[in-house]
Amino acid sequence: MINSRASQLPPEVRLEYPFAGNLVDQPATPKSVGPVQMHYLDEGSGPVVVMLHGNPTWSFYYRNLVNTLTAAGYRCIVPDHVGCGLSDKPSDYPYTLKRRIEDVERLIDHLDIAQFSLV
Repeated sequence: MINSRASQLPPEVRLEYPFAGNLVDQPATPKSVGPVQMHYLDEGSGPVVVMLHGNPTWSFYYRNLVNTLTAAGYRCIVPDHVGCGLSDKPSDYPYTLKRRIEDVERLIDHLDIAQFSLV
């Protein structure tokens, strides 16, 4: 699903972050109405590089690297962890390392990626 959230960023941020973005559903939380949506970038084609940000950053952190690597023939996958960036921010989400790993695994499975380099 193409994400309209990126288009709502301030113009000065859009200049540095020209990506459309995508959304993938993660399991619902007890208080959520539906699935929790995780935003991610999927740019370029070729060998896959997955870039994971820390807290409290988001995919914006890797914007220059995404541009450099896609120009060099790589496919860049850059998720915003739930609670960060353009992903949903539910108050009852289990913000644990285990859940972060599961979210990334679901994203990789959703994109049917068998091999990748991790940054």
